[in-house]
Amino acid sequence: MKKLFAFLVAFLLVSAAAKAQLYITGGISAFGGDAFKQVATSGRGSQQQQAQAAAELSAGFNAGVKYKYKLPIPILGVSAVGHFNYATGKSQEPSSTVQNQTFTPPQRNITALVYGVGVEVVPIGFLPIIDPYVSLDYTLNSVKTKQDALVFNNQTIVPASEGTQSGSGLGIGIGTGIKLPIIPILFDVELKYRMLGNSQNLLTVNLGAGLSF
Repeated sequence: MKKLFAFLVAFLLVSAAAKAQLYITGGISAFGGDAFKQVATSGRGSQQQQAQAAAELSAGFNAGVKYKYKLPIPILGVSAVGHFNYATGKSQEPSSTVQNQTFTPPQRNITALVYGVGVEVVPIGFLPIIDPYVSLDYTLNSVKTKQDALVFNNQTIVPASEGTQSGSGLGIGIGTGIKLPIIPILFDVELKYRMLGNSQNLLTVNLGAGLSF
């Protein structure tokens, strides 16, 4: 909490001297583990790796805030960005039958608090309505996992468990800002992949709406 407080205070101080934009965001999130990360970053993988990655994938929703201000850099449009997100996920492998007994794998629930700083660069100049950009950020996060008990044939094989891991990592994404001339509201659409640094990663598709001040 102390780090988060210092982070927010720093951005509030900077906003006094720069034109800033504040968005409320929300969207779809997908968590993955090491196998998912390997397949996603390499773009390939064996059938076994792909099956393991699919089993690790945990889909859910996220919401948060995104704060950015434009830096006075000529030619390119560069904005410094601060973000805070709360993301959830839930996954479970399909049930299977072993020796005429139905086996239901345990359900896995994930929640994460993710915050960090980064930059957004508009690579093709300024357009009247939209500003496509690429983004890069550094993230601090806390991921909480909770797993149901593993039960087979009415016997508990592995008891229920839960834990919390902290980590940090890089994120990269693409998106666009949208400003309609008839309403004083800004929109932001972004696809971002973050390596959280604690054997988890996070893929989000976000839509934000906010104001410029």
